[in-house]
Amino acid sequence: MATTTIAVKRRTHVPNQLGERIRKARNELGLSLAAVAQNDFSRSFLNQVELGRTRPSTRTLQIIAERLQRPIEYFLQDPSTSMMANDLRLLEAATRVRRGDGETARMLMMAMLERPQLAAETRVRAQLVLAEALIKLRQLNEAVDVLKHAIKVSEASRWDALAVELYDRMGVAYYQLRRPHEAGRWWDKAIGAYESKGLTDPLLRARIVGHRANLHYVAGEPREAIAGYQEAIAAAENVLDMPVLGGIYEGLALSFAKTGDLVRALEYGQRSLRLFDTLRDVRMSAQLRNNMAEILLTQGRTEEAESLFLAGAEQLLRVGDRDLLPHLLAGAAEAALNRSDLPLATTRVSAALEASAASSDPLGEVAARRVAGRIAAAAGQEAEARAHFDRALAVAESLNSATDTSRVAFDYAQILEVLGDSSQAFIRYRQAYRARESASHR
Repeated sequence: MATTTIAVKRRTHVPNQLGERIRKARNELGLSLAAVAQNDFSRSFLNQVELGRTRPSTRTLQIIAERLQRPIEYFLQDPSTSMMANDLRLLEAATRVRRGDGETARMLMMAMLERPQLAAETRVRAQLVLAEALIKLRQLNEAVDVLKHAIKVSEASRWDALAVELYDRMGVAYYQLRRPHEAGRWWDKAIGAYESKGLTDPLLRARIVGHRANLHYVAGEPREAIAGYQEAIAAAENVLDMPVLGGIYEGLALSFAKTGDLVRALEYGQRSLRLFDTLRDVRMSAQLRNNMAEILLTQGRTEEAESLFLAGAEQLLRVGDRDLLPHLLAGAAEAALNRSDLPLATTRVSAALEASAASSDPLGEVAARRVAGRIAAAAGQEAEARAHFDRALAVAESLNSATDTSRVAFDYAQILEVLGDSSQAFIRYRQAYRARESASHR
């Protein structure tokens, strides 16, 4: 009997650090249980947490931390919350990636992976999020290396769902490396494993199917791409999350633009933009503004396009993102040129060329040089115009980018016609045609 009494006494005096910290923070802010719980959970549940009789889920603790205006780490100093701390770090890093903050996510995961006591599956999940951060930062070869190691461990451990996630991200990395055949191989492997292992995560399937649809888009098959994106939406039925749905809408916008249905292209572009603005993903928001502005330019809606280009550039400058900046500045310069404001166009394209030197995306230089060639020709600087177009073509061809080669060659041909060089114009028109045909057969 005495032993039982002592045991009970010890249990009642076990420190409840998590509950104590929540109660302390709530009292300091003068908040009631109801004020913290709101509509996300009950007052009685929060009371049980404070008493140490239950523990909140990872997501619930994140909500509590936000309501109590405390960093998550404040509540994770209790050693018994170490597993929850890892889940929250993974969640925070994944959220950072979705919002375009790849650098913070990378640092969070690098610090987590340095811990020697990390469980094997948690380590692989951290490597998955690290790879996503590296892809966001365009450190693509590093992402591939991280994914290779994680895939080897997940396959050996038979973590089927995690392996499929890793296959999908490997496809994304190779897609951004402009190696579509390798990307397709990984996405085929992902969907094959998903089906053969009997997985039932509709979001995962939708993500893979949506990514595979990208291959139809880059191959110049917009109608097939549209069918793929619509299949992705159907695969997830009503459970699509915002980043996945935003990416599918972006693909639909680009694909409808290629079919010439610009009304629907802009409609889906607007839908995607609203989602990524809500997610505070600066890079994707800027990318979508660039895409929509390009469509508006083709419609002759120059002022609307110019506004989108400038808004996107301003977003990127605020966060110091340099990779996409040359595209937006070049677009703003082209809009000014189309309005016959040559001085403003010249100023903007100079900024675009300068930004391209600081960008890790070589297509930024292609965009800036193409527009610089048009502007130099309008200013009567024939030699400079030719030099810009020649450089843009050289970079586009070195990247095996048939779509960009076709666009640059076509614009170059038009300028050469104006300059009276009909023989060279014919050569460039033929180059543009061949590049377009090549893109449609990939």
